[in-house]
Amino acid sequence: MRTQTPNGIAYKFLLEKPGADTAVLDFLRAAGCIVKKQPKIIQQDFYLDTYDWRLFRDGLALRLRHTKGKYVCTLENCAKSEGGKNDRQETGITAKQNFRDRCDDVPQEIMQKIKDIIYPRRLITQLTVRTEREPFVAITGDETEILVGFDSTAFQATGLNKPHRAERFFEMQMELQKGALERIDSVVKNITRTFSFRPSLKPTLKTAIERLDIKFPAKNPPDVLTVKGDDRLDVAIQKILAFQLSRLQENIPGVKADIDTEFVHQGRVATRRMRSIIKLFKGAIPQRSAVYFAGELSWLASLFGAVRDLDVFLLNLPGFLAEIDLAPQKTKDVLLKQIREERLSRLADLNAGLSSSRWRIFFLRLSSFSRRKPASKPLASLALNTVCTTAPLILSELFERVIKRGNILLGKPKLKNYHRLRIEFKKLRYASEFFNSAAADRLTPFIAGVIEIQDCLGKLQDTVFTKALIKSFIKKWKGGIVDPMLVFTLGEIYQLQQKISEARQAEFREIWARFDTEGTRERLQTALDTMQKRAG
Repeated sequence: MRTQTPNGIAYKFLLEKPGADTAVLDFLRAAGCIVKKQPKIIQQDFYLDTYDWRLFRDGLALRLRHTKGKYVCTLENCAKSEGGKNDRQETGITAKQNFRDRCDDVPQEIMQKIKDIIYPRRLITQLTVRTEREPFVAITGDETEILVGFDSTAFQATGLNKPHRAERFFEMQMELQKGALERIDSVVKNITRTFSFRPSLKPTLKTAIERLDIKFPAKNPPDVLTVKGDDRLDVAIQKILAFQLSRLQENIPGVKADIDTEFVHQGRVATRRMRSIIKLFKGAIPQRSAVYFAGELSWLASLFGAVRDLDVFLLNLPGFLAEIDLAPQKTKDVLLKQIREERLSRLADLNAGLSSSRWRIFFLRLSSFSRRKPASKPLASLALNTVCTTAPLILSELFERVIKRGNILLGKPKLKNYHRLRIEFKKLRYASEFFNSAAADRLTPFIAGVIEIQDCLGKLQDTVFTKALIKSFIKKWKGGIVDPMLVFTLGEIYQLQQKISEARQAEFREIWARFDTEGTRERLQTALDTMQKRAG
């Protein structure tokens, strides 16, 4: 593979094993080149990305390289090469310090390029690449200088990935240092003809991800846990619970490390989905198990929810303060400090819960329940019903309840009715997503409309929470010595919620007009017909 480099042109080749350097160097000497050995280079690369790899998914790699006592931060394009050629564009800036786990110290020039991609996520170190290079300079008869490097590279998964290493990787790189481009092309052509080296086509980050078998966070279950149309209901529930429990478990390290607010959010979502499936099909699993699991999931949901609500408030706070634009910076800093302290207190409660014997017992029981062999003669009355025969009835009922509740809301647009409708939409969304695979993904367009309304109702509910939070702070501070400007600022934020609430309610009416249509009913019915045909 030939690549553009800051100094000119470079080729990279795969080596099956170390030891090719002797043969290649002998070949260059026989061709009339003067070969000079250079000092050995050891470099360690730390690749940073968000927990869900937003930069990589956007074709970028953010690397912190440590070599010769210096750190250099580089943002490069790691898009797929075409025809063996990869012209990578790089932005490298010397870093003042090691910021491997702190995105705040990423050079501003680079942060400006990526902030819109990663917001509101934070950067973490995903993996480490250590390369030992044996470099040589080959000087041809016409004074062309070619840097020839033999690399031995080790890969290690770090951060929140399960720590492990991959087998070493060997490459040879030939880079033009001085002279004409045609000269290095000629030298490389002769070497590849002699040694049959394969070009190295992939950027280092892609190679590391593949060799370490890094698994990206997935919202869709693996095939073994995908709900099928002919699954018994109790089996379908086991599959859903097993996948959501794994989703919850994989986010717990991030919650405890408090690296990114998204871990709390995803943990809360997994908990909600498990609660929803148990409530939807409480007649398909033993009552005693359903009651126990529902109670423990309610407990977990309250712990996650207490933190998540404050996370949402903190994400919205800069926008609130920009709207009122009256409070001095000191007051804003005090307010931010108060909210963060409250969040840390609630996060401590959540982490205590996730470290408790109560959590361990619940996890073991639910894990065991989701893996056990289905009973041949289950006691639960709905257990033997199949997904395709039951899901259409459930989805139709949930849809009609949403429409009925929505019409009640239009007649009485009170906040409590918006909240009730939001709850019904969550049930409809979760059920639709649970059964989408059994409907050959025909529910996907319908789900998109459900999500649009749910998001709008969620933002409206945020205003209710914000007002309640402000009231709780005012009550807590009553009788104490509090900066009047702080109270004034909270009052302004409180008043702003009414403006936001009215805008969300107007937005809801527009979205609802698009949702409550024959087109929506037809999209749902198409999916239901697909399931019913499979049942037949």
